[in-house]
Amino acid sequence: MDTLRGIFQAFNPDVKAHSSAKAFDTAARNYAASVTTNLPPAARAAILQQPLEAIQLVDPLTNTIGHLAIIDILLRGPTPASTPRALILDEALRFLLQFDPVQIRYVGPLFKSLLDDASSFYTPKVAVELLSNAILRIDPSGSVFTSTHLNMAKLAYDANCIEPALRVFDADILYYLRPPAPMRLELNDTALQPQSYIPAAGLTDVVKSTSVLEYHFLQAMAYISRRDWSKAQSALERVIGHPTKDKGVSKIMTECYKKWLLVGVLKAGKPPTLPSYIASSTRSIYAGLSEAYSNIASLFPTDAAAALREEFEKRRAVWEEDQNMSLLEEVLVSYQKWQIINLRRIYQQVSISHIRETTLSAITAETLTDDGDVLMLISEMIESGMLHGELQIGSTAGESYLTFHEEYKLMTEAEFAAEVARCHASIEALTKQYRATNERLGTTKEYARHVLREQKRMDKDNADAGIGFDMNVEDEDLMTGVLGSV
Repeated sequence: MDTLRGIFQAFNPDVKAHSSAKAFDTAARNYAASVTTNLPPAARAAILQQPLEAIQLVDPLTNTIGHLAIIDILLRGPTPASTPRALILDEALRFLLQFDPVQIRYVGPLFKSLLDDASSFYTPKVAVELLSNAILRIDPSGSVFTSTHLNMAKLAYDANCIEPALRVFDADILYYLRPPAPMRLELNDTALQPQSYIPAAGLTDVVKSTSVLEYHFLQAMAYISRRDWSKAQSALERVIGHPTKDKGVSKIMTECYKKWLLVGVLKAGKPPTLPSYIASSTRSIYAGLSEAYSNIASLFPTDAAAALREEFEKRRAVWEEDQNMSLLEEVLVSYQKWQIINLRRIYQQVSISHIRETTLSAITAETLTDDGDVLMLISEMIESGMLHGELQIGSTAGESYLTFHEEYKLMTEAEFAAEVARCHASIEALTKQYRATNERLGTTKEYARHVLREQKRMDKDNADAGIGFDMNVEDEDLMTGVLGSV
């Protein structure tokens, strides 16, 4: 144990104890090698023989590098019968909650291996919580996509453990990493951005474009399960708007387009509009492969409840084959709700009996049987936040009314000040991200080609001011050099 103590306590994790940041970086790298790849077999055997004593040698927060090395050896090797494996797993869990986000960069591959195996060590709910926590400790902004994102999304969706993953799902991803540049970075440099130190530290596998599509699909499905149609639509648009080669679309993109049509209807009560950056050729492909869904979306904002129901029944086999039956049923249920919401265009206050007489259920293609059913439906809409309004219940023989509220309430002075502060902070964060993204874009070969083409056009005096970078490169593989491989 004295030998182990000499090896694992040889590194001083206090930055101030080193002459410079560079000196700390060198010491951390050497220490990481000494307790992982260069650890003597005798020391490794001593850890396996005395696991509890070894774990207590270093603290996970102050000496993350050494503690992870010990945890990894204990998880991968046989431990004495006197030491329950549950104790080792408890220590690993404590480590995942407490690790130092800077020191972890020096043992990135080892840490990523632990994250990859978390689902086999813990229950799905615990594993999703641990992965979510780890992602945001490494990158508090959540702006860099890693292979752990996809692992977490798969586990959360398969086990229906959405809540612990929401902090990661809700973060805006801005960077899809390229392979690290062949240069040494000081991993403890406070000026380093996540998009630089994450690949350099080996904290992610090479990301493929299929991984990006699958992640955003699972992200959308998670939001759909929570009926958060706005966020689901945004996630689906990241899939259907993904850059493609040869004017083609993949199967997952087509399936997401079908869901996007339905989710858009549920969000706004009418067919959604494709983002402007999607090429016309891609739009045509989507339209040709999704006719049944387009028919549903087109009928939804009309008064043709019977036609909507008929279309639904006629295409049952399609919905079932695409595994979209539950989403279509949600559309039918929402049909009358949106008819009620749209009454605010005409009325500020309307009687419940009038609502019953003028709105139809797409499930039966008829009006509801009595005012009590309408009251129950509207109450559910108000409670869920779908409808901004207030019910005025009449007496036994009197009429009940629905009063619509304004879409946006007036803010108090304190609320206004808080909103201004929030917007100011958002602008500062976006400005920083814009500069980093602009610098990153300038290093890609696609952008270099664009600049060269524009220069040639100017030389020939045939430049078209209406054509920009996006239109010029839409048929190229934009992910080359942005993602590791496609």
